[in-house]
Amino acid sequence: MTNPKNPILIGVIAGLAAAALMAAGGYFAALSIILIFLSLAAIFVAGLGFGLLSCIVAIGTAALANAFLLSSPLAFLMTAAPLVPAVVMSQLANTARPASEIGGPDTATAWYPLSDVLFAGAVLTAIASVYTTLASPQIEALYSALADAMQQMMTDMSGAGADMDTLPRDEMIAMIRVIWPLAQALQMMIALFAGFYFAMRFLSASGRNIRPREDMAMSLRMNRVAIVVFLAGVVAMFAGGMIGMIGSSLAGACAGGFLLAGFAVIHSFLRGKSWGLPGLVLVYLLTFFFLPVIGFLLVIAGGLANPRRAIPLTQTKPENDAKP
Repeated sequence: MTNPKNPILIGVIAGLAAAALMAAGGYFAALSIILIFLSLAAIFVAGLGFGLLSCIVAIGTAALANAFLLSSPLAFLMTAAPLVPAVVMSQLANTARPASEIGGPDTATAWYPLSDVLFAGAVLTAIASVYTTLASPQIEALYSALADAMQQMMTDMSGAGADMDTLPRDEMIAMIRVIWPLAQALQMMIALFAGFYFAMRFLSASGRNIRPREDMAMSLRMNRVAIVVFLAGVVAMFAGGMIGMIGSSLAGACAGGFLLAGFAVIHSFLRGKSWGLPGLVLVYLLTFFFLPVIGFLLVIAGGLANPRRAIPLTQTKPENDAKP
């Protein structure tokens, strides 16, 4: 497939769509997560379907649009930072070479492993999370508000008969400083992949995808290097300060990747079983609604236990065209 004659125009359209969706997310809090991953999907459509230049233009357009709407130069960087991982992921996902270069058949093309694409997205998401946390002028006020809300909740529970000691406010804020980057990076990672997935589905349906669509249940895994980075991030979390923030962001982003991989493992395991659909519904309900902490940890453990670096191959020439 060839790129369109004007990828810049596609990038501008995708960037404006992403900016509009992100702006709408600020007005409709209940739909903010959905609108954020839809904005990422718009960026991925430009990158996965129309190339690197189109993706860069899309991010620049979205950042400029938000900076103009908010009349703030900082909004440019705060918008661009979470979108930058989409550029790298799109470029890596569209990277291919003859399979013969890695010992495969002469008639096939080897594509960049999805596990490595996901890992690159996790590292860049962690960097973006650290930057947006440090650059946000309201972050300390947010920490204070969260600490007050948590203290009030614990006080209300104690008044209702629960025997609970309330942490000092300073200790609670210190704890939030560790947890916030982790939670933000995990959420950003899930939104990033959701944008990637739906963009790939859209492009495949329209015949505009550069990378062939693959079986996510079988190919969506994290590689073994991600395990080392995840564990290093968990250890660094307890160092405090800047190192603790970086470690928390790395741990959260990698945990998001392993969470996605864990759900892919579950989908693969339940595929073809007569009770597969009810089983999937039960898993998602337990994970997101009834037992979120235990469910998330178990699914992440499933992703950690199944690292894989599979290289997808596509047939580009008939078998009889292979070299003797």
